[in-house]
Amino acid sequence: MVGGGPAGLAAALGLLAGGHRVTVLERAAALRRTGGAVTLSSGGTAALAALGVRVDDLGRHLEVLESRTEDGRPLMRVPLGDLGRRVGTPTTSVLRRRLVERLAGLLPADVLRLGARVDGVEPHGRRPLVHLDGAPDVAADLLVGADGERSPVRRSVRPGAVPGRTGWTTWQGCTRVDHPLVDDERVLFLTGPAGFCDLQPAGEGLLQWSFSTPPGVLPAAHGPRGAAAVLRARFGGWADPVPAVLAAVADDDLSGWDHRTAPVPSVWGAGAVTLVGDAAHVMPPSLGQGVNQALEDAHALAAALRGVGPSDVVRALRGYEARRTRQVRPVAVLAGSEEAITHRALSRGVMRSLPDSWALGLWGGMVRRSSAALAG
Repeated sequence: MVGGGPAGLAAALGLLAGGHRVTVLERAAALRRTGGAVTLSSGGTAALAALGVRVDDLGRHLEVLESRTEDGRPLMRVPLGDLGRRVGTPTTSVLRRRLVERLAGLLPADVLRLGARVDGVEPHGRRPLVHLDGAPDVAADLLVGADGERSPVRRSVRPGAVPGRTGWTTWQGCTRVDHPLVDDERVLFLTGPAGFCDLQPAGEGLLQWSFSTPPGVLPAAHGPRGAAAVLRARFGGWADPVPAVLAAVADDDLSGWDHRTAPVPSVWGAGAVTLVGDAAHVMPPSLGQGVNQALEDAHALAAALRGVGPSDVVRALRGYEARRTRQVRPVAVLAGSEEAITHRALSRGVMRSLPDSWALGLWGGMVRRSSAALAG
């Protein structure tokens, strides 16, 4: 396994439970505890439950997603709690570092190899070979690339497959803000000509917030210096609690990344090499599905390889990729359409006329169709 983020750690747990021997190669010298919170949908928490990972004691359960205009007028309301009760797993906001710590803490001590920097991969021999910087090569019966959107493993099996920028950029942070939303069970999603904003409680007295801007406004290359002032000028006139959040934000609280997307191919790997998470299907954060789909991959890969002998590994991997392609491709296309995310593809009048039950049907349908765990 190359990559020790949520995708790699979850996949390692699933493969270990299936009786496989696993080594996780992570380039960082310590667990990656950076980043804010992640929203685990009912599919993501179902995948974790299937892998034997509890998160009900982490973060905050989310009952409602409220979509509003920039001046606070309601657009759509999705009762997330109702979906969770129907399928048996909730929607939860969890600090990314807590999720990584929980996953890593369930692995045996000798599985995770930190400071293992991958120089290159030879995927096409009888056994895939990983070249490490300053260490002996590692050969394996199966190689899983869980190494993110710039994946060296993906480059080895799909040369030229480079995710492209959509032009949008998200600036995110997770800070203490004096506002009732910190202790609430709601996600607020506000959208307007300036872009869109997502606010949700993350547990531990923290509020997760993000501001997404269209092409040419504030790319990640700008860096955090002065970014808080730009965001205040652009979003400061929006409805409560946006002004209060921006008033508490400093440049040091900000991290930015440019949205990237790529078509999801029907075949992700080659031979005894496959991919999970962003290495397989990069998508913007607009729908909050990146980590969820990575966890779904981990669950699906473990299920595909359960009881499989060495002679059937390649067939099992291509089957895993085909099934997951059907599930993840539609949500990747939707996440990559910023027009859909900002609701410009639908009139605001149509949005306001949707009953909660219809909104739940639309959201719940997307979650179910993209979920390997909820499918069975």
